[in-house]
Amino acid sequence: MDDTIHFTSESEYNKQLLVTFFSNQSDFGQRDLYMTELDMSCTLFFLKSRTDFTTLMQFMQKIERLTPSLFQDFSQKDVVVKSLETFSYQSSYLLSDTVDFIFEGKAILLLENHAEVFILDTARNIKRSIEDSSSEKVIRGPKLSFIESIIDNVGIVRQLTRDQNIIVKDHHINVQNNDKLIQYLYNQKQVSDELLKEIEKRLSSINTSNLEDSGMLEELIEDNPMSPFPQIQNTERPDRVIAAINEGRVAMFIDGSPFALIMPTTFDMLLQSPDDYYERWLAGSFLRVLRYLSIFITLFLSAFYISMVSFSQGLLPTELAITIASTRQNVPFPPFIEAIIMEITIELLREAGIRLPTPLGQTIGLVGGVIIGQAAVEANLVSSLMVIIIALTTITSFTVPQYSFGLSFRMLRFGAMISAAIFGLFGTVCFFIWVSIHLSNLKSFGTSYFSLQFSFSRKKFLDLFIRLPKRVKSAQ
Repeated sequence: MDDTIHFTSESEYNKQLLVTFFSNQSDFGQRDLYMTELDMSCTLFFLKSRTDFTTLMQFMQKIERLTPSLFQDFSQKDVVVKSLETFSYQSSYLLSDTVDFIFEGKAILLLENHAEVFILDTARNIKRSIEDSSSEKVIRGPKLSFIESIIDNVGIVRQLTRDQNIIVKDHHINVQNNDKLIQYLYNQKQVSDELLKEIEKRLSSINTSNLEDSGMLEELIEDNPMSPFPQIQNTERPDRVIAAINEGRVAMFIDGSPFALIMPTTFDMLLQSPDDYYERWLAGSFLRVLRYLSIFITLFLSAFYISMVSFSQGLLPTELAITIASTRQNVPFPPFIEAIIMEITIELLREAGIRLPTPLGQTIGLVGGVIIGQAAVEANLVSSLMVIIIALTTITSFTVPQYSFGLSFRMLRFGAMISAAIFGLFGTVCFFIWVSIHLSNLKSFGTSYFSLQFSFSRKKFLDLFIRLPKRVKSAQ
């Protein structure tokens, strides 16, 4: 739109500008008003889908009741202006600014024979109520989660912590008259200047404002989009965001998304849960060690079984080797094909359970897994031991607190199985080395994935693997 188009004192010309621009918008509305006491006509323009009609009616009643006696010694225009000061309004002479305000849900008041138009705050904000997190289950802790309103999300953080050192910064992405608001929060005493500069640099390089969710923003600003591992943590939990900010990280919100982005992200924080700090330290430490063990089981148990049964049977104890051989006696497929059949079946059931309504999805996942596994064993398509192994890898994949992080290991599990099927135990070890090298080289906003700088800054190195008692940490 041409930013040089101005309104004039000709009312019909001003009306025609707005009507022409919104001619293809079926939810565009206008209402003509006449102020009898002032002998003046005016028109309200608005989008029906974005307007709060209760507020709009209040404006209309106020405008229609204007009389010269309310503000003596003022002109007609000044009478209207003084009356509108009781409400929130702005004014403009530009068509482009006026159109932006209309799309925000505000109403435009066009006065007869006046070039200045008034913007009335009649926007209707559509949002859901604050509920529990759906992607991160809370066992013990604040029962709050973010919603799609960026203002409310920042307000939740402000409500839970009144730290005056937490700074909120705005960044607007405006491409083709589509404005998208991004806000990021940080603790000015903990964050590094290099991190803030890098964040602003990457945000400035974005050339699209069609960002419906934080996941689209995450892909545009992460270091290595080809890596299977997430380099930016996403969360719905305010307590996780507050903890990250106090460690010197930055939390980012995008308008319209209930997920906050935390950067930089390191390997250890993806395996930690806020619940660890709300339970007794022994229970929290046990669960954390269990998660580290579970990612190895998820990634390598199937591959280890394939390599041992297919290539290195001599490394197995005699009794175990005989047991495995007896379970596979009538199975026509090699271990790799068995594993692929069961893994794909489990992934299909898992995806179906997510997409189906919650009660039905849980039933399909449980009943489908049991029936299909039992039927596959009875039909001699897979061995009973393979069903047990696939069940273990599936269960352990659910212990990772971060969904996208667990999804990475689920995908890489197929790579580990292929390496084991081709090269045996040697291929499994090589795949482990490749994953370790990749993670060592991976960075998140200039910070190494295996970096310990946040742990050392907190003086609690052991908190990487176990959760120390709060009395011990406070004494350090």
